[in-house]
Amino acid sequence: MTTMKTIYILAAGLLLLLAAACNKDDSTGTTGPIATLKVSGLKDTFTVFTHQDFLKINPVVENEQNFDFYWTLASTDFIPGQGAVKFDTLARSKDLNYEVLQSPGVYYLVFNAKEKSTGIVRQVVKVANITTLTMNGWYLLKENGGKTDMDFIHSTGRIDNWIANFNNGKSLDGNAVKMSFVPSFRTTPTSTAYFPTIMVLSANDAAIYRIDNGAMVMNFDNMFFTKPATRKPQAVIQPVANTQLYVINDNKAYFLSKGTLFGNMPVNINNQVYDNISPITAVGAAGICWNARAKNIFCLDGSNLTELGNNGAQLRNMKADLKWMNGYAGSRSAALLLFRNPQDSGYLFKLNVMTGQLLYNSTGLITAVDTLKPEHSLMSASVIGGNYDYDVIYYAVGDKIYMTDFGSLQETLLFTLPAGETVTAIQHIKFPESLGNPPPASTLSRIAIATYKDGRYKIYLHPINGTGTISGLPQANFEGEGRVSSMMYMEKGAGTRIF
Repeated sequence: MTTMKTIYILAAGLLLLLAAACNKDDSTGTTGPIATLKVSGLKDTFTVFTHQDFLKINPVVENEQNFDFYWTLASTDFIPGQGAVKFDTLARSKDLNYEVLQSPGVYYLVFNAKEKSTGIVRQVVKVANITTLTMNGWYLLKENGGKTDMDFIHSTGRIDNWIANFNNGKSLDGNAVKMSFVPSFRTTPTSTAYFPTIMVLSANDAAIYRIDNGAMVMNFDNMFFTKPATRKPQAVIQPVANTQLYVINDNKAYFLSKGTLFGNMPVNINNQVYDNISPITAVGAAGICWNARAKNIFCLDGSNLTELGNNGAQLRNMKADLKWMNGYAGSRSAALLLFRNPQDSGYLFKLNVMTGQLLYNSTGLITAVDTLKPEHSLMSASVIGGNYDYDVIYYAVGDKIYMTDFGSLQETLLFTLPAGETVTAIQHIKFPESLGNPPPASTLSRIAIATYKDGRYKIYLHPINGTGTISGLPQANFEGEGRVSSMMYMEKGAGTRIF
């Protein structure tokens, strides 16, 4: 109610400004009272979706032959008395049929009638509430024909090739690499205009897109203080601290403080070289990374690379390679890491990823370690996914979906996929994010499995039972063209992390 009262008060103030401006005869300079304009067929408020709807209005005007008509639009985001209100002209006709392309927000929609005999303009001011479909639904990162794009699926339909749809038909060049929800983005260090975005990486490019209108905010060519010589985007890391963002390109780390650009991070720390950082990353209280040259786990903390303390001695100078890891930031504050040694045995670590353990050498960083024999099916997995709520791991071997738990390492065959389908992604989709004390209850919790066959993807959203087990589904929830490598659910502009 308060919001609508504010709109009406602002509209009343705007009407006074418009009335004062329109007492003047455009042709003779004479002034006089504003004649009555009789219009019907106009609602007080028009609600439309940007980049989806046409604003169609057909008013009825008494004695319409005596007027010339035009429609204008102005944002309500102005301060009376500080400069003129900026209006955009939508049409120069009585009837309006306008494709809505403005950013979401509340606008003044003004129907203008200019009397032919006197030049006097009369206005009728209404409210246009421009919103967007793109803040609620599923984002599916995919590759198709050497291009990277996203399909967006919402409650009443879908927008295929979302990136191209909002960017003049241009998808990103190269196959899909990663995507991440990036909240609270801004374009300058002093800006107070924050907005949610998605960062998308392809093999040859990287870009950040506004969620509300799909506009590209920056791409590989303009997101760095010094653009890297090699274009090889590999990972994007959004830490819990929303003011920061990281990207791994050509096995080197770059740091962005939102409102600025990506800057180079150190390459040499404590006689260790960090020029071969793995694209396998995770998030705890800090970004968690793997130095494939030194075979060390380390952290991204602000603009610094931070090595583990003595509490992480087992994760330094390892005689193994990182195969997979997943971080569960927030209320759980845990991470699982899987390594393979030269004998093809596996090491599965569970970490406490709170700030003290990761950054300040507090005791209890490594909470458990298991060893897997080479013949364990997890060591042959093509795709691996985690579960935020349980110490279980889901994985694909051929067309079969397995589960194992950290404690017993029992190999449980859950189900077999339809013939010919290849798994391309396994994720726990959990919304909202488990931050706060207590954390909010989940409104959505599914294990999402993406498959590929004959140029098309399928997405299966599996309910999870009380022990973390999932069952096969009779049919996919979503289908489309291309190969999906990552999935994200979003509500009111807040997206899920990749688990």
